[in-house]
Amino acid sequence: MSARILVVDDISTNLKVLEVRLSAEYYEVVTATNGPQAIEICERGQCDIVLLDVMMPGMDGFEVARRLKANPATHHIPIIIITALDAPADRVKGLEAGADDFLTKPVDDLSLISRVRSLVRLKMVTDELRMRAVTSQDIGIPESLAGVAEEKGLAGRILVVDDRRASCERIEQALRGEHTLEFAPDPQEALFRIADGNYDLLLLSLELESYDALRLVGQVRSLERTRHLPILLIADPEQKPRLLRGLDLGANDYLVRGSDKNELRARVRTQIRRKRYAERLLATHDLSFPANAMFTCTGSEANDLALRIARHHTGGTGVIVTANAYHGVTTAAAEISPSGPVTDAEISTPARRRKKPS
Repeated sequence: MSARILVVDDISTNLKVLEVRLSAEYYEVVTATNGPQAIEICERGQCDIVLLDVMMPGMDGFEVARRLKANPATHHIPIIIITALDAPADRVKGLEAGADDFLTKPVDDLSLISRVRSLVRLKMVTDELRMRAVTSQDIGIPESLAGVAEEKGLAGRILVVDDRRASCERIEQALRGEHTLEFAPDPQEALFRIADGNYDLLLLSLELESYDALRLVGQVRSLERTRHLPILLIADPEQKPRLLRGLDLGANDYLVRGSDKNELRARVRTQIRRKRYAERLLATHDLSFPANAMFTCTGSEANDLALRIARHHTGGTGVIVTANAYHGVTTAAAEISPSGPVTDAEISTPARRRKKPS
């Protein structure tokens, strides 16, 4: 998947190096040499991800990140801070300013591209939700994203999957008081709990004794009820290749074991904020539609989303849903009709799949 990447750095050599690396992966690259220029590009919607240097004259990278995250129009754009600063306090400061990741120079190509790919996937999902929210607003549904920048990512419900008692104790000590923690040392039990529970984050150790943790990542992403649950991986430093593989499989973020506890707190808050932001976008659909209104969406969960919208308004009556799938992409339409009640059996009928006309 391609994307437009904004690289922000006041040193032209650094800009050129990152531009060459990203262009080799077929990304389109836009550059800026200062903070105000970067903010202007983001406000015009001309980028999908920001790679941001910290030490720039005038407005530094931390302030740029804070301003982008404080603006509802740019809040959703992922930010990766890339800097020579490597102190734990600097990493935490960057994450708390709103950055989605913090990479220290010199950055190896594998780490950079893995993080970019992961965040591009996240941005594509967010863009689809935002597009639906804008469509909803256009037909009279009020905007529900006011105050999104005030979300702190606290009071989350977190499932920790780790079979090391000492590791669980360290995690509990770091997050206690900010979130509600539940522990599941057995990954199979954890999968059932994830499917049945309303969690805000899965905190997963890669060093499970008798189970491949990456398989659990794949299982969580394959289930419709859990595929959007944020996953934060934790592993020893020598497990970095597996951490990057976890990002490719759908994990949202990772933390190297032994990192500062404040960094763990900051990364957890970031993932919970993103989840709640997506939920607020979805909430724009759970509002009233006039009779005969028509809603159409595209994607793997289109049928379910169309049903949710229509049933919320009508209580399951007067809803007509049609869905077609071409090459695995489903388009669903939910029509709120005054013609009379529709039974639950009719409403829950799976989407009919048919071949693309020749």
